[in-house]
Amino acid sequence: MNKHILMVIDHQLNPGKYTQEELYKNAAYAAAATYATSNAADADFACSFAAADVAYATYATYWLNRYFRLSGENKQDYIDAINKDNKQ
Repeated sequence: MNKHILMVIDHQLNPGKYTQEELYKNAAYAAAATYATSNAADADFACSFAAADVAYATYATYWLNRYFRLSGENKQDYIDAINKDNKQ
């Protein structure tokens, strides 16, 4: 499970949970992780853009959908993890 994507979805489900600074840091860390690998996959780039876009309030949903399509991961797994954490 990608921690940057998890934060993006959590922010969408729970607006106001994260500060703008936390969202910017998530975007920066996602970008750094993506560019640190010399052959980053398209899903990694989509993750980076989703994190950046949620921080800047632009096209995060587009990049989330692209991430899930390219990575083959299940978005519902992320939502379930967030809901589980919120119940504790």
